[in-house]
Amino acid sequence: MSVENEDQELLEGFLTETAELLEKLDDDLVTLEKTPSDKELLNRIFRSIHTVKGASSFLGFELLVKVTHKTEDVLNRLRKEELVVNPEIMDVVLEAVDLVKLLVSDVKAGDKQEREIGATIGKLLPLLSENAVEATVLSVAAPAAKPTIVVQQRQKPAPRKKATAKPARRAAAKTTAPPPEVDPVESAPAAGKKQPQAVKEPETKSDEFGDKSTVRVDVKRLDDLMNQMGELVLERNRMIQLNTDYQGETNMASFGEEFGKLSKRLNFVTSELQMQVLKMRMIPVGNIFKKFPRIVRTMSRDLGKEVSLQIHGEETELDRSLVDEIGDPLIHLIRNALDHGVESPEERSNAGKSREGVVVLAARHEGNQIVISISDDGRGIDPDKLAKKALAKGIISDEQLATMGEQDLLDLIFLPGFSTKDQATDLSGRGVGMDVVRTNIKRLNGIIEIRNKPGHGAEFILKLPLTLAIIQSLLVEAAGEIYSLPLSTVIETLRVMPQDFHTIGGQEVLKLSQSVLPLLRLQDVFGIEGATGLASSYFYVVVVGAAEKRLGLVVNRLLGQQEIAIKSLGHYLAKVPGIAGSTILGDGRVTLIVDPAKLMECSKLGTIAGRLVA
Repeated sequence: MSVENEDQELLEGFLTETAELLEKLDDDLVTLEKTPSDKELLNRIFRSIHTVKGASSFLGFELLVKVTHKTEDVLNRLRKEELVVNPEIMDVVLEAVDLVKLLVSDVKAGDKQEREIGATIGKLLPLLSENAVEATVLSVAAPAAKPTIVVQQRQKPAPRKKATAKPARRAAAKTTAPPPEVDPVESAPAAGKKQPQAVKEPETKSDEFGDKSTVRVDVKRLDDLMNQMGELVLERNRMIQLNTDYQGETNMASFGEEFGKLSKRLNFVTSELQMQVLKMRMIPVGNIFKKFPRIVRTMSRDLGKEVSLQIHGEETELDRSLVDEIGDPLIHLIRNALDHGVESPEERSNAGKSREGVVVLAARHEGNQIVISISDDGRGIDPDKLAKKALAKGIISDEQLATMGEQDLLDLIFLPGFSTKDQATDLSGRGVGMDVVRTNIKRLNGIIEIRNKPGHGAEFILKLPLTLAIIQSLLVEAAGEIYSLPLSTVIETLRVMPQDFHTIGGQEVLKLSQSVLPLLRLQDVFGIEGATGLASSYFYVVVVGAAEKRLGLVVNRLLGQQEIAIKSLGHYLAKVPGIAGSTILGDGRVTLIVDPAKLMECSKLGTIAGRLVA
């Protein structure tokens, strides 16, 4: 292997290992702040930083070495109980970890840009002085010397023997020797200088959970996959033999029975094989959840609130393709809970609650969906306040308000530009956050539900498909044509009599308990030729959802559920509105898959058939 290839292999190994270590650090540090006596946790944090420092030194990343070295020194003093964990110290350590993440992302991207690390190191240095027993760094200024650090470039590592080059990187993880003392060439912080802004953690989705082109797979899952492939080969051989017997007209008496057995076995084996392949793409939702303790800590300190985050179901798995899409909605919902939901400690005390609010982030499986909920024990949502704001902003009219139920009023918070705050802040008030939630969830054919208890909190529930490749669907018939509806978007089905339909403002609707459901007739939407209208004694209404919105699709018959593989319509038909793709049924017929989210958008502009003709 050439030196260049070996160096590239070492670099890739460094990035993979470092990403794994840094992923867990935020959560560990926030936990340590709450349980400072947990020595095992502190040692794990120390080892993580020590490993990153050792690997960075070996590969010649000087800026990373400087930052991790000083961070390691502070952690070592905490281990020796020369320092006591407090929020101020944790602020500095978290800032240093953010800077390490930023420098690692520079290495990964191959960026050669200047990074100012002196400010962060200047905050670490006072914690290394002899009299810093319970140090506070609120007034630490930036260092006078070395205001700007050189470009983050990989320096040539020291000459090494080829035989020991690869183990050296791993050896760093096992080294537990105490770090060297503070480097005396480091300048002390100077007083009177303006303190630069702290390095903030980048909220980029692309690098947050590692390289999307690779995925880690448990060896047991590979073994299971191999076993199922073996079973499939056996059934293929049996099928070939049955075909030979059929062509030669031998064993015809038992052909039907044997073919029936083969069909059942093939169905079982392919179902198991499909499940194993899907599991290969699955990752625990905890990979997403682990960054939220840090976000909650930062926000609660900024807002002057006392909030604890409880996480449940972090082992629940979801498709890797969903990871990048749900990160932003969850961040906005967490921020919404802290800013709008949880009250200030004084307000909570006056209301007879504990000063500390609780936000619960939970995940679970329900059938072929993953359900993620964000709840709080705060003030809840006031529907009357939402109505007044919407009227004042001209979003709804008095006539529309008269027909709106409580759920319709709650859904107003997802409208672009809608906010209950009078003035915008850095955290909220611009009416953007909840619109981002809605947009991302609609893109995934997901559903949002709100459960509200005024005075006691609110809960936002996201229901998402486990995977976007093979889905459970509901087959329906409209005027003789069969359509497929993604089951993840189906909320309920209703059998409705003609007299139950009403028309409000030219829109056909169905009145439900807490809302008014707009209706669309699929045969009219898709302009089915020869359709004579629904003149049956009763109809079926399939209630579908996209984010917070609901729509009733009127059809003739429900044909049952079926698992389908989504097929693209190709480039020419890829942008047909209201259609997400196609699938092939068991009898060979091609069936279109309806996209409820797009259908809702198109319904405002007339029938899809009319748009296509135009």
